[in-house]
Amino acid sequence: MKQVIQAALLTFSVSAATVYAQLAIDISGARRAAQPIAVLPVQDDPGTRIDSIVSSDLAKTGLFQPVAPNRIRNRPESPAQVDYDEFNRLGIDYLLMGRMLGDSAGHSAQFVLDRISDERVLFNQRISVPNVRYIAHQAADLVLERLTGVRGAFATRIAYVLEQRSGDSRRYRLIVSDVDGANRHEVFSGSLPILSPSWSPDGRQLAYMTYYNHHAQIVVQSLYGGARRVVAQAQGTISSPAWSPDGREIALSRADENGNIDIYLLDLASGGERRLTTHAGIDTEAVFSPDGRYIYFTSDRAGSPNIYRMNREGGAVTRAVFGGNYSSNSEISPDGRTMVLTRQSGGGYQIGLYDLTTRRFRALTDGRLDEGATVAPNGRLIMYTAMENGRSVIRMINLKGRVTQTLSDPSGQLRAPAWGPDTRR
Repeated sequence: MKQVIQAALLTFSVSAATVYAQLAIDISGARRAAQPIAVLPVQDDPGTRIDSIVSSDLAKTGLFQPVAPNRIRNRPESPAQVDYDEFNRLGIDYLLMGRMLGDSAGHSAQFVLDRISDERVLFNQRISVPNVRYIAHQAADLVLERLTGVRGAFATRIAYVLEQRSGDSRRYRLIVSDVDGANRHEVFSGSLPILSPSWSPDGRQLAYMTYYNHHAQIVVQSLYGGARRVVAQAQGTISSPAWSPDGREIALSRADENGNIDIYLLDLASGGERRLTTHAGIDTEAVFSPDGRYIYFTSDRAGSPNIYRMNREGGAVTRAVFGGNYSSNSEISPDGRTMVLTRQSGGGYQIGLYDLTTRRFRALTDGRLDEGATVAPNGRLIMYTAMENGRSVIRMINLKGRVTQTLSDPSGQLRAPAWGPDTRR
């Protein structure tokens, strides 16, 4: 449950600059029964190591096992040059080749995916984007979609909070980056906590909770131009903003004049708020179902925190999660079938998946303080906050529960990851 933090004066700055200490990226995890794929160095690569980025992305899914390029003696530049016998001997199932192209408007590359078993070209496609790293992520997404039918999410973005300490002072920075932690940009910075970043459906804005002039505030921040507006504030508690799928409303938690914390729905056009719950318990951490019809939220109305559901118009509240004495921090998968949440178990807090139809829970982590999970737009990867050697880090896992990436920062603590939407057409 969100803790109420004493309000004080907030200072802030907005910058598009890449920020501070180098983010450490650790990639690990066993990949059994993964399909071997060779990703060859991209011709005329400007030094970005596009092939390494593609290989890293594919490995994180747990579905592919990239083969080291130094194992390949002959490196073809086109399907006509492929020595299929060599690739068969190496046990390689797929081959990805690419070359950079001249493009005055940005960066372009041509990629060919070849299936070794029947010597068939599965795609031959041009990618044009403003950033070379996005070429690599887009290529990995294409491979995943062509071979699994599921669109990749490596060309999307994440947001998270970096907390830095220096003596008695603290600095909180809202960061947006690529999924692998590269291309970091600071969106907002302040001397008081930043909590619960939430992406707008179009990926152009972030809502978050912070403080200013002794008031708790919900702020909507543009990622393009830096425009910032306060959409709700209170002297008491206000927290946990969550966008509706149509982008017109934000669900939030607010304390009334008696200190009772309930769920409200804020209309962004008019600024009007509509109260949805009136229970004496604490209702917080609202999230919408993908179709926008329902709102799920955390409440201690039965004595301990658990997940409940109601129609977005209000009305009857029903329990959504069964089993366990403590469940919180839920987020619904893009297909609406499962929920990722934090559950208390064995004295610790773990991330797991709850099937909304079968009511079965499957733990994915075994840490002591795992929380705040967020799901990729394709539902295949999850990020969450964990403790590692006394420091808060962000981990990525696939649906097998295998840690495939850890983001850490030597200058501070990383918290509250939020996976952005896939806005590509």
